[in-house]
Amino acid sequence: MGRGTLYVVATPIGNLRDITLRALDTLRSVDAVVCEDTRRTRRLLAHHGITARLESHFAGNEERRIPAILAALAEGEDRALVSDAGTPAISDPGYLLVRACRDRGIPVVPVPGPSAMAAALSVSGLPSTAVRFLGFPPRKAGERRHLLASLVGDPATLIFYESPRRVRAFLAEAAAALPGRERFVAREITKLFESTYRDPDPGALPEKGEFVLVFGPPARPAAMAPAEPAALAARVEALSREGLPEKEALRRAAREAGLSRRAVYDAVKGKGARRG
Repeated sequence: MGRGTLYVVATPIGNLRDITLRALDTLRSVDAVVCEDTRRTRRLLAHHGITARLESHFAGNEERRIPAILAALAEGEDRALVSDAGTPAISDPGYLLVRACRDRGIPVVPVPGPSAMAAALSVSGLPSTAVRFLGFPPRKAGERRHLLASLVGDPATLIFYESPRRVRAFLAEAAAALPGRERFVAREITKLFESTYRDPDPGALPEKGEFVLVFGPPARPAAMAPAEPAALAARVEALSREGLPEKEALRRAAREAGLSRRAVYDAVKGKGARRG
């Protein structure tokens, strides 16, 4: 008997009709469905008249469950991997199982479909040539500040997920840290109370539902107002007071202003004025 196949099956992110015919066929044919929450997956399958054996596989038991799933696949059984909503392994459990299958030569087949990230981007009206998906922001404030500072000069469109309890605070932080970027928020995509917001006031967002935050590329340097030397010097001084060495403070200020480190150094040390 040959090895079985792991099918990575995308499921609806809200509307239960948003599922492909191929996904339904796959869920009917496999020996078991590996899922995050058996109750949620059972409701989805019942809606489509599918009876399947369910196996729990969530973040808390993922590593512990992998050996049994691998053993079943090695014996020739097929498995479908699903998450609670959307595409598995995209800010959801699953990548460890996929990696383990790949390492052992077990076939892994994608069955594509819904993705909150792709759905939000498609209706945002923001460039999609270069996209950087960052999942959920860090919980700790210092880690969030570090992440946002590292993204100031990133030319890509940035996409985050966020919970209703933290969406207002994070959107306000990101708007301040990433000036010049258009902001688009999608809430409850494909669900009854689906709504979208362009450059919203963070305090006006409902604190209910699931959110996707999209930030467009930074404004082009030619369209940005030149940074004043005094402002650059103040920023370098503030960073130095936070404990950064001068070289790192200059580098950070340059990244935030969209300038080269040399340009900031010259502005701060007054060399630009003397060259006139």
